[in-house]
Amino acid sequence: MRTRTLRGVLEDTTVRQLVVDDGRLNHGLKIKEFHVWVNGASADGVYAILGTQYDMVPFGDASDNRQIAWAGNAWSTGTGLTSTSFSVVDPDHIVIQDLYIQRVNPADNCNYLIVLEPIGLNNDQTILQLIKERSQDDTR
Repeated sequence: MRTRTLRGVLEDTTVRQLVVDDGRLNHGLKIKEFHVWVNGASADGVYAILGTQYDMVPFGDASDNRQIAWAGNAWSTGTGLTSTSFSVVDPDHIVIQDLYIQRVNPADNCNYLIVLEPIGLNNDQTILQLIKERSQDDTR
């Protein structure tokens, strides 16, 4: 199994595009891991989301079909320096067109690491994933 990684630092809460649609609809990327961590040892921590559209809801919302992964990390500076973190990735989603990341809290710079697995799709799988990439609620 071959993998690809994306990594960098989010310095503000602006949505950043990580993967741009290349027009090859039968080629996708499955997110295997999504990690974020704070630059330094601030107790405020960091929180970020991955999504398939630029205008996803700007906070963690599992009911928003455009959001496909959530991760956070914080440091405790009490009696000893300890870290708490979480990462949740929708295992049934494949990125076909675009992938975006957004840091939600404005407190600290946020490092990120995303591990992706390239996969091939047949026409039926492609159609299903394209439908999943769009928000399907009545408020959009």
